[in-house]
Amino acid sequence: MILARHTVGPFAENCYVIGAAPRVAVVDPGAESERIAADLDARSFRPEAILLTHGHIDHIAHVGHLCERYGLPVWAPAEDQFLLDSPQIPELAAMLGARPCPKPARRWVDGETVEVAGLEIEVIHAPGHTPGHVCLLHRASREILVGDVIFQRGIGRTDLPGGDHATLERSIRGRLFTLDGDWTLHPGHGPATTLAEEREENPFFGRRAGGFGLR
Repeated sequence: MILARHTVGPFAENCYVIGAAPRVAVVDPGAESERIAADLDARSFRPEAILLTHGHIDHIAHVGHLCERYGLPVWAPAEDQFLLDSPQIPELAAMLGARPCPKPARRWVDGETVEVAGLEIEVIHAPGHTPGHVCLLHRASREILVGDVIFQRGIGRTDLPGGDHATLERSIRGRLFTLDGDWTLHPGHGPATTLAEEREENPFFGRRAGGFGLR
């Protein structure tokens, strides 16, 4: 599923290019759109959509740049529209060179399976980091784009508007940890990890529970 990972901007946010080449979709382009576009063009990829896991500015700042360049539709969580409409930290938006996020052409629906860029993607609503946060699951490769819900040995921060720690914990326990077997997790920051590792080793949930790992 994953064709490229671009770690962009001052917060080292992971923007992913997914698809069945040359058809691709871009997930969470938070900065450095010129570098992302240069790689797309160099590999003759044909972007079809921008997919957003959630609405925080470090994940959406350069959506407008890529939409303008390629004429792409945006797929996003309905519950995060307030974040798309008005960045909660204007100074950060200015630092990232953000442009207004275009109105989404499609809203994610929990439990739906969508076809995009030659892939069948299942949508899992996993709120807590933001009200509308989704994880995007690809069964054929057993990979999940988890955004900022969970990281390698950490979980997403919940101190920003719309965040709630108890809700995030329920999302991780009830929506991710209940999945069958093992999966590769691709987070919005930091390296990839696996569901099996996080079930056992994540300091919030595993055998060493009690640690601290918010981002």
